[in-house]
Amino acid sequence: MQQFRIGLTIALAIFTACNSGNQSANSKPGADTSAVVPATPAGKIAVSIANRDKDTALVTINFQLNGQTKEKTFEQTILKEISDADLYKVLWDAPNSCYIGVLKANHQPRYYHASVSDKNDLKILWFASPSERIWGYMENTMGLGKVSAGSDMVQQYKKNFQSGNIIGDFIAEIKPDASPDSLELYVEFGGIRKSMFMAVPKGSKGVIQPTGQPDHVYFSFVKDNKAEPMIDLHVENGRLQVKTLKEIK
Repeated sequence: MQQFRIGLTIALAIFTACNSGNQSANSKPGADTSAVVPATPAGKIAVSIANRDKDTALVTINFQLNGQTKEKTFEQTILKEISDADLYKVLWDAPNSCYIGVLKANHQPRYYHASVSDKNDLKILWFASPSERIWGYMENTMGLGKVSAGSDMVQQYKKNFQSGNIIGDFIAEIKPDASPDSLELYVEFGGIRKSMFMAVPKGSKGVIQPTGQPDHVYFSFVKDNKAEPMIDLHVENGRLQVKTLKEIK
């Protein structure tokens, strides 16, 4: 059985998905890391989500400013069965500039940017890598990526199913560690067993967060009734997959 320990300030892995790209791209010398002060909007932003029950939803952003209106629809996988308040956040970083972050199915945000072009036309674009000051504020201060904790969160999860050529129990369990400030996360499938030991941030509680799919759960920290997925645990073609989503600090 594989065992490894995660310290309080040493992550199991660095940010993945958009955070990984943002951090590496925007931590270079000269990157703008000044504090964000939300601006008073000079216009309006409206966000609507259609086809929530489909594999790909439709995210429509309506932008109004200076007597002009611009509307654009994007196809995106979204995190289902959560409220709009948890699904997306809107940040005006300037009177004529607004960022919209919408959670994808894997709990990572996808960003859009509504602004004014050099010709004073309105534009709405998918924004692959907003600066660290923007995503840091939206995710750490506004709480983008955290969802309201539901009653389905558990300390132990067990499902039996077939994946690839393997039939077995998919187990994810939180166990106490030697210290009350740390825990053991145990996961198993198809004869592969892993134990991960990690510190628990002050005021947080570790939980297993089911997704509605038998082969997929998250290890999350809950604080102030908000759950933040930290590790993605799933089975793919008979293989146990463990992927760190957020730095544990």
